[in-house]
Amino acid sequence: MPTTLLVAEKPKVASKIAQAIGNYSVEENYGVKNYRLDTDRGEVIIAPAVGHIFTLEQQEGDWEYPVFDIEWVPAHESDDSADYIKKYVNNMKKMGEEADQFINGCDFDLEGSVIGATAIKYACNGSEDRIKRMKFSTLTPDDLQAAFDDLETFDKHQTEAGLTRHILDWYYGINLSRALMLAVKSQDRYQSLSTGRVQGPALKLLADREREIQAFEPEDYWELYLQLHGLEAQHVEGKFWEEDEVDAVKETCKGEDAVVSDIDRHTYKHNPPAPFNLTDLQKEAYSQFNIDPKQTQQIAQSLYEDSLISYPRTSSQKLPKKIGYMSILGKLKQQQKYQDKAQTVLDKDSIYPRQGKKEDDAHPAIHPTGMAPKKLSKREQKIYDLIVKRFLATFGDPAKRESLTLTFEVAEEQFEAKGKRTLVKNWYDLYDPYVHTKEIELPSVDEGQQVEVDDLVKEDKETQPPKRYTKSSLVTELEKNGLGTKATRAQVVDSLYNRKYITDSSIQVTDLGMAVIESLEQYCPDILSPELTREFEQAMDAIRDGDETREEVLKRARETLTDTLENFKDKEDEIGEELIEAVDETKRKERQLGPCESCEDGTLRIIKTKSGRFVGCSNYPDCENSYPLPKQGSIKSLDEMCDECGRPRIYVKRNSGNNYSMCIYPDCATKDDW
Repeated sequence: MPTTLLVAEKPKVASKIAQAIGNYSVEENYGVKNYRLDTDRGEVIIAPAVGHIFTLEQQEGDWEYPVFDIEWVPAHESDDSADYIKKYVNNMKKMGEEADQFINGCDFDLEGSVIGATAIKYACNGSEDRIKRMKFSTLTPDDLQAAFDDLETFDKHQTEAGLTRHILDWYYGINLSRALMLAVKSQDRYQSLSTGRVQGPALKLLADREREIQAFEPEDYWELYLQLHGLEAQHVEGKFWEEDEVDAVKETCKGEDAVVSDIDRHTYKHNPPAPFNLTDLQKEAYSQFNIDPKQTQQIAQSLYEDSLISYPRTSSQKLPKKIGYMSILGKLKQQQKYQDKAQTVLDKDSIYPRQGKKEDDAHPAIHPTGMAPKKLSKREQKIYDLIVKRFLATFGDPAKRESLTLTFEVAEEQFEAKGKRTLVKNWYDLYDPYVHTKEIELPSVDEGQQVEVDDLVKEDKETQPPKRYTKSSLVTELEKNGLGTKATRAQVVDSLYNRKYITDSSIQVTDLGMAVIESLEQYCPDILSPELTREFEQAMDAIRDGDETREEVLKRARETLTDTLENFKDKEDEIGEELIEAVDETKRKERQLGPCESCEDGTLRIIKTKSGRFVGCSNYPDCENSYPLPKQGSIKSLDEMCDECGRPRIYVKRNSGNNYSMCIYPDCATKDDW
């Protein structure tokens, strides 16, 4: 009987697979736990990876660009911080020596295919014809056993698509980042800069919005409201663009009573929500809990690895019957917190969830497995509760709502008051407390009824610039534009923050971010094109479908990059000057905290010395005003003054322990302990 090596994506998953498929023994090798089982197929060894244990690296050559000669190497040989991976690579090599055939038991997506395939090929010398594939969407024992019993053939096309994505990202990320950094180096300076195949177009979206906001010129307009017995009705014109016009209407209506000229009552259905895919979950978690997309993804991954929810990195909004609605609902009923809601669904004559439009051929929408959690952090509990209640809500009946519009006529001018209320909650009860609907009750009146007017109110307003993106809305916008994948978008946003291209929760592009975009726009605009990025995404879909090959796509990428970077290289000095200026300006703004209260024109700023850091005045030595700073953690201005003492407030981000905000004045009544 042959010996089979099953590669799991992580140690925790390896343990779950072993527990699901049979009696096993544990053996430790290089400090890594492996699981050995006897099955009717022969001996099976389950060995864990820790995500990507192999990575891409330049083969040879200096620090120039463009460079396309790359190879797969153990991650610890490429990155000193990945030294912990060495034991997993060595373990995989040793276990591979015993193997006659292999199973890729990593997550069934592009990343999982690459993780398993590279480990098998480069650590174990395993060939494609000896690889089988496990496909599962939850880490429950039943699903893992079924996936092991019904192995699929090697997912060649999906693996090829995944490998292509990694190589494309390396081509773009390394070459473009290297071009930016060498431009800076041409000015005898060093600054870590980066961009990439998705990061560049994402930053351009933000830069374009920033320009819109900066160029925006507000326009005055006026609104006219009728107030009567606590009710407010707006003139049907909405916005008046001429003040003379609104004043004339107000004068006409002055001192006149209102008559109810029309009552429009409309009852409608509010359908249940679609099941969560990853983007929907990230958006809802940000809205409900202010948890950013990257953290939501990490929490969901943890819940998945604890067998509590299905695979989270999915784009599907559909729940197929094969997930076992009744079984999941029955298990949820056993959890006291969800007992009543689950029973409400089970009592329905027809138990079928609402389906969304988006599909994913690899995984269903995110849903609970029904298994009861043992111990969750506060944030894990929030995300878990949101997923469970969203799942239950999809089975609910539509809510019944009523909209009511009352039209009042005053001296032949019409005003409208609009209200909405819930008549029957239905799925609202299943999704409570995450339903946020406007409940605006209007008084009972009769058509033709005369009502005394309490007041006429003219409001001066002005048009507002486009809203800034948040982390959540940016992830949604990236999805709309076909930029990145469900698994990578949150990381792209995080990278933009880490590179100091953007700042604040209501995202602003820094001087450095704008300089990078302006350089790329001028010298290699194709790199920032969403259309080009989408074209390569479509090409990878074609590879997965077997309609294109990896080499065809990579050849196009090499040609595009080579042509694009030639002009950039010719302008290195000019680009470097612009980037250095932006780097310095960004750092200067980061260190500025606000005006100095001890002198007329000084600015308080963070000053770093060999012995530490403190806040001092820009007018030193004429002004010696200063404040101490915490010794640990990175510091960022909150761009706000303390309500108690009027001095600047800062945000302290620590490597360990909780982050906190504080006033810089040591004796301020609001000061937290450092």
